[in-house]
Amino acid sequence: MPLYQVLALAVGLGMDAMSVCMAVGVRWHGGRQKFRLAWHMGLFQFLMPLLGWLAGKPLAAVMKTVGTYAAAVLVFAIGAKMLYEVIRAAPGAVAEGVEHAAQHGLHVKPNDPTRGWSLVGLSVATSIDALVAGFSLGLRGENIWTASLVIGVVAGLMALAGVVAGKRIGKALGRPAEIAGAVILMALAVVFVLA
Repeated sequence: MPLYQVLALAVGLGMDAMSVCMAVGVRWHGGRQKFRLAWHMGLFQFLMPLLGWLAGKPLAAVMKTVGTYAAAVLVFAIGAKMLYEVIRAAPGAVAEGVEHAAQHGLHVKPNDPTRGWSLVGLSVATSIDALVAGFSLGLRGENIWTASLVIGVVAGLMALAGVVAGKRIGKALGRPAEIAGAVILMALAVVFVLA
């Protein structure tokens, strides 16, 4: 897979992490919180394609003839699922609700989502799509190490950018960023078939 396609895939997969980090960044945007979010989002986005690839590698020989189409369908399904979820939900609602409560003098002691199991949960939730992408890359016989590294680094940088931008534009840009990620993934599926 050419580098530009790997970068496009990485950006598409990183949109979830960026959107989540923007929503979290509305309230939690200190230096340690930025680092924890960027590091964990990048790490999980790096590891999940490897896990998916390991599951897909043994099946690659069996599915050689239909592998390209299976990969395209899987990536398209990820994009369609993301688009469906964006249409159904308002990103940043939880973080915005905490901020709203604080502004109205309510004593809410929120748990910092950039720590402990909450951080692990966010990291896993935003990287499930990367697991499926790794599976499809395994079916296509791609170099998973380069792809995983690019996906992880891009996701970490996008997560950091999301936290930095979150205080100002988290809610305003969250929904379009997720829509863009979904569209990029669906477009990549078409490229898989045409390439």
